[in-house]
Amino acid sequence: MLAVAVAGLTAFVVWELRTAVPMVPLELFRDRNFSGGSLSLVLVQIANGGLILALTQYLQFVLGYSPTKAGLALAPMAIAVIFVNGIGATLGQKIGNRPMTVVGLIGLAGGFWVMSTLSADDGFGMVTIALAVFGVGAGLAQPAATAALMGSVPHEHAGVGSALNDTVQQAGAALGIAILGSALASNFTGRMPEGTPEAARGSIGEALAVAASTGDNALAELAKTTFANAMSGTFVASAIAVLGASVIAFALIRDKKKPADTTTEILVSTL
Repeated sequence: MLAVAVAGLTAFVVWELRTAVPMVPLELFRDRNFSGGSLSLVLVQIANGGLILALTQYLQFVLGYSPTKAGLALAPMAIAVIFVNGIGATLGQKIGNRPMTVVGLIGLAGGFWVMSTLSADDGFGMVTIALAVFGVGAGLAQPAATAALMGSVPHEHAGVGSALNDTVQQAGAALGIAILGSALASNFTGRMPEGTPEAARGSIGEALAVAASTGDNALAELAKTTFANAMSGTFVASAIAVLGASVIAFALIRDKKKPADTTTEILVSTL
């Protein structure tokens, strides 16, 4: 399947480069702001997708929340994103998209770090703090990265730019679920002790099902602790990756100088 995906993507790029009227003008990616904004949005959504996948399992399987309660428990992140989005957009216009994107990505890394401290014994308080920090980071980075992306798109390609903005975010969410989900599953299986029933090593859901069918409470507690530890290791790696992404965003994104700044530069150079 991977080979088919790579072949399909390669064929698409070749076609888009050769056709007179491309669906996706690939020359847009030569612009540093477009590439930097796209990359930042992908990474924000990778973080969101992987986070929600891991955290919903933690809430349901480790803390014992119902699906409805687990969904409602994610509200602090949504509230933080909604509240900070407007602030992030305003600050982005005043101090620039690059610093806001970088600060937001650092905030995401901080959210991942807080989440890496969660254990099987923690309650909703620590989860709320972690989600709030994560939401603040996303609320700062996302509008700034979007503004950097759309600000670099020519007017004649505005529709394409908007579509690509949505596409890269959807792709990021899918990649987050695939990448962080795979890492979490691998960490869980690798951390389960030798001698654990094979049926209980695939996932925490399977482990709890085996424990329930056999009445093995020790296995259930072991699975919860192992999952929390596996999630912690995955989130530490995610925090490091997002910090690296903030460095890349800083290197790529360039804020356009305001007319006033340009006038000042001309006067200084004249003097």
